[in-house]
Amino acid sequence: MKPSRRIPQVCALFLAGGLMMLGVGCANIFIPKHKVLVDSISLPGLAKPSGQSYRLVARRSVVNQVPVQVPVLKACVDAALTSAGMFEAPANAPPDVFVEVSCGRDTTPRVDPAARETYLQLSARNNPTRALDKSAGEELWDVRVAVLGLAGRMESALPLLCSVAVDYLATNTQVETEIAVPQNSPGIAEVRESAIKALESKSGPGSAAGTAQPLPPLPAPLPPPPAQAPGTPPGTAPQPAPAPTSGATPGTTPQPAPAPVPEAAPLRPRG
Repeated sequence: MKPSRRIPQVCALFLAGGLMMLGVGCANIFIPKHKVLVDSISLPGLAKPSGQSYRLVARRSVVNQVPVQVPVLKACVDAALTSAGMFEAPANAPPDVFVEVSCGRDTTPRVDPAARETYLQLSARNNPTRALDKSAGEELWDVRVAVLGLAGRMESALPLLCSVAVDYLATNTQVETEIAVPQNSPGIAEVRESAIKALESKSGPGSAAGTAQPLPPLPAPLPPPPAQAPGTPPGTAPQPAPAPTSGATPGTTPQPAPAPVPEAAPLRPRG
């Protein structure tokens, strides 16, 4: 009985396939990857925000403490949201949503530098009143992304953080999740290149970069508490000074200021 020649051929095919899979696997192993922490939450059944207009606002309590270049931050966030199908509303038009931006870095001295977080957080509110500058509407989604152990400036991580953040818009991860993002990810390159083009176009000859205000200005520091008057017992709250009455009609009662519109409760506690 002659041995079949099909057996060596089948073995050769399996061997070739195994080598191809091994080559692909080795290529993936040797590509550096970023470990990114993702924590996303949204209203149930919410659709992706593709096609919606937006306006960026800064979470003042956080951005005031972060040494980050605001134009670079805005350029990266704009590039990422544009890649997700959103577009920035014109200055004289109300946006569909307001996207609140916050970023920061853990600077606690007792924390291991390799475990310190550098994060970006985006949260969106709807705009039912069609306001131009701020909305107290319902919060739609909130996504927070972070990397650990970043040694350089925060701007270097913004293309990575922004590209990952927009992948999780209007989704719910339930808990904080760790993902691995290849260093050569097309999403990172797209955000970086778009941001560079936007910054170069604003800094070119004849541009209006000096008048552009991408995000609201940082708030002034809170004033120090008033000093206690002489003879006032310790712990007594100082009495407010009487309101000025210049220009008021004699015999009339000053009208109280209108009450502010309450802001809807956020999806998660504020930082």
